[in-house]
Amino acid sequence: MKIFKLLLFFEIIFCFVTVNTFGQNASNKVKYADANGVYISEKKFNECLNAGYPIKSIEEDEITVHFLSQNFIEGKFTQTENEQVRLMINKIVGYDIDRNKAMSIHLYKKNDKKLKHDIKYKRYWRWNKKNPNRIEGILIGYKDSGIVPNPEKHVYVDSYNFFYNTFFKKTELDYNHVVIKPDGTYKLYHGNYDILGVLDGAF
Repeated sequence: MKIFKLLLFFEIIFCFVTVNTFGQNASNKVKYADANGVYISEKKFNECLNAGYPIKSIEEDEITVHFLSQNFIEGKFTQTENEQVRLMINKIVGYDIDRNKAMSIHLYKKNDKKLKHDIKYKRYWRWNKKNPNRIEGILIGYKDSGIVPNPEKHVYVDSYNFFYNTFFKKTELDYNHVVIKPDGTYKLYHGNYDILGVLDGAF
């Protein structure tokens, strides 16, 4: 009889702990969504986080939803600002870029595999070659990146840290991008983007 009571006691305790544990899991559901509110997998969400996407979280009805935020900023320079930015870019690359061309500028804090990949990215450079009067693609290392300029491969170094100080001072990310159109409209991209995707998003 004592053994029966003891077994019954343990069974009650086990059921209570199990129900309580599952109850906690149910009340702490976590979901992940892209910038448009479409649910995505945790794996995809984490990949975007690693690429530099900002997030915001909302808790409602015992569910926490982590949303990716848009990872780009759009704006427009005044005519004077546009002139100043273009003059500085010309100074960095060492030649005058056609004022009728857009500039697709990709910035690197490190001399790493990402830069090497982008130098050899055939589809990206083929896109540029097919649109010679439309866009100029430029890869630029920050002042202390250890990147060696190679104009033949479109690689330059911003020894003034102009882009960092002007556009990306608030980010700690290793890669950033800016597309500037002839009329002064621009798009800033934070993070590890596919550089061809930057072009697709800007045009």
